[in-house]
Amino acid sequence: MVYNTNMRRLRLALSILLLAVSIALLLWGFWPAVRVQHVLPISPSQMSLPLPSSWLHNLSVQPAI
Repeated sequence: MVYNTNMRRLRLALSILLLAVSIALLLWGFWPAVRVQHVLPISPSQMSLPLPSSWLHNLSVQPAI
């Protein structure tokens, strides 16, 4: 049968193509990512933390009942 032979060849070609694409995507997924490093200079005056006294304006004292 000519139809069955042609269909079998087509299915074989499509399966090999699908396998090749799957292997290519698998290898691409395991490829290591490019490492990028950004350097941001920070002056010592920008590295200070706020003082606890600046937090006091947020606190309010509730009278005890």
